[in-house]
Amino acid sequence: MVLTALTWGCGRPPARDVTGFRRGVQRAIKLVRRDAPQRARQLERLLGDAEVATAGESATPWWEGSFGRTEMAWARTMRAASQATREVRATRSAMEARAGGLLQAARAEVVRARAQIREAGMGRREAAAMERAANRLTTVERLVRADSYHGVATELEAARADAAIVHSVWTALHARFSDPGLRRQWQQWANETIEASRRSGEAAIVIDKLRRQVHVYRGGRAVGSFPAELGANGLRRKEHSGDRATPEGRYRVTQRKNGHSTRYYKALLINYPNDEDRMRFALGKVRGSIPSRVSIGNLIEIHGEGGQGHDWTDGCVALANSDMDRVFAAADDGTPVTIVGTYER
Repeated sequence: MVLTALTWGCGRPPARDVTGFRRGVQRAIKLVRRDAPQRARQLERLLGDAEVATAGESATPWWEGSFGRTEMAWARTMRAASQATREVRATRSAMEARAGGLLQAARAEVVRARAQIREAGMGRREAAAMERAANRLTTVERLVRADSYHGVATELEAARADAAIVHSVWTALHARFSDPGLRRQWQQWANETIEASRRSGEAAIVIDKLRRQVHVYRGGRAVGSFPAELGANGLRRKEHSGDRATPEGRYRVTQRKNGHSTRYYKALLINYPNDEDRMRFALGKVRGSIPSRVSIGNLIEIHGEGGQGHDWTDGCVALANSDMDRVFAAADDGTPVTIVGTYER
């Protein structure tokens, strides 16, 4: 009885089942590998050490073995796996929270930039920035759908910076429309044109560039307002030929074009450049702000074939053909045409 008891007491304890430990570490490696590949490799080494310890202890005679080696190896591996999992999850949670806030802001700024890039006067640099911002946002949204947040914040910050390029140019284009001196001048031009129409009882046309509106007056009273499209750089004040800007100033109709005399359905040619335009052009040449080889330009019209939904002309004012019919019918040779940045009616 005593020998039997001693024999059992000194025998090898039953082999420990490490299947659960192995699966837990493998899950941790899979979770950690995407965000922390170096930590994943460390866990793989620890898992290998634990497997070697388990196999070695199983193959070693009990009287030569070092009991507890397997348990220590697996305990070390499980602690490392648990810590790596907690850290990766915390980091991912923080990245997800930051990305969520940035993504909402970036979406709003890209939407604003999409609307602003259609503004007259936006150039190729702004168009390229808009495209980069949109592409970055698409990339980020794809990563977020895949639950991958590595690098997302950097991409979103870059997308916002690109959208900011568009917004800064748009803001600069519109700054002149808030200038008190310009607004007083434009208002005076419009008021004097409308008052002259009241005194003469004749028609007059006032064009508001900012609002893209052509207003027709007769006897000082508004008789029609029509949506218009400007030059591709229409919000800028025309300085020379080829700048695709729409002029600002007080003009008059010099020719009514119809049929084969115009490419654009019907047209009212105005006397751009006037004396003020020529004086400003000459001054720009002296100061060097206007290239020496360009001319002042001409052939500015109010014409048909508009209604395209964007500013596209070389500096003219385009109306839908049905609206051009009404404006054409109201105008005669000599009808005043005043083009302002904007004014209060």
